Amino acid sequence: MGKKLGQHFLHSTAVLDSILIAAGPKAGEPVLEIGPGQGALTERLLETGATIRAVELDANLAEALRKRWGKHEGFQLIEGDVLQLPLTPPELFGNAAPYAVVANLPYYLSTPLLFRLASFREGFSRLVLMLQLEVAQRILASPAEGKAYGSLSIVIQHAFAVSLVRRVPPSAFRPPPKVSSAVLRFTPLQRHLTPEDERRFFHHVKTLFTRRRKRMFSVLKSMYGAASEETMARVVPIVSERRAETLSPEEHLEVFLLLHPEIKEPASSSAVQQPGGIRPQP
Repeated sequence: MGKKLGQHFLHSTAVLDSILIAAGPKAGEPVLEIGPGQGALTERLLETGATIRAVELDANLAEALRKRWGKHEGFQLIEGDVLQLPLTPPELFGNAAPYAVVANLPYYLSTPLLFRLASFREGFSRLVLMLQLEVAQRILASPAEGKAYGSLSIVIQHAFAVSLVRRVPPSAFRPPPKVSSAVLRFTPLQRHLTPEDERRFFHHVKTLFTRRRKRMFSVLKSMYGAASEETMARVVPIVSERRAETLSPEEHLEVFLLLHPEIKEPASSSAVQQPGGIRPQP
């Protein structure tokens, strides 16, 4: 993706090596690379023997990638918008095996793509993503971080265990952006809600945070106007006088389930990773 689409090309050998180590691709393993740009990371991925599907929107960059690796048996270029791309393993790689995702995400694309990746996480073994530092901080934030904590924090921590790989200075890119970046590693968590119920939960959270400074109970009453008094009373012990920005991801899920008694409680098992993951602060 060219600069006109907000892309800055990663050239730092140290950062490229960090991404490759965090992703850990093996020979023959399927890997989706989003936004390969000029191919600096693509080259390293292909050297591991991994099977690469690279998605590039910019026609000029796509043509250059096609000329360089179009005949490489481990490389396939998909020219188009990743937000419109089918993301299930059979559709991308022709089998049911989960695949790894690596990306240096353009800043404008990161939030909508992260929400989409959360919805398709069963298809992924792991994700290693370069993001704007501000977005990384929002992903990793807890209620104690105040303004940084929001619907993105809750949705991503519900879907993934996330860890910080490294910070990345502007000098690692050509041309250098005006902001710093960070590399995060995402490990998918088991889905306990059906895809449809999870979409409802994500919508519930995003709606709450459009009025994050108001008392959460009053916002819930406006959101669930048809709910019975008995249903609304279930959430009072958790919500009380609090605002949405003070509840943990687990508390938000608990409130959602109390408001939707028709949804089966999430399964609990000591063998299953629980939402939240590792959340070191950049």
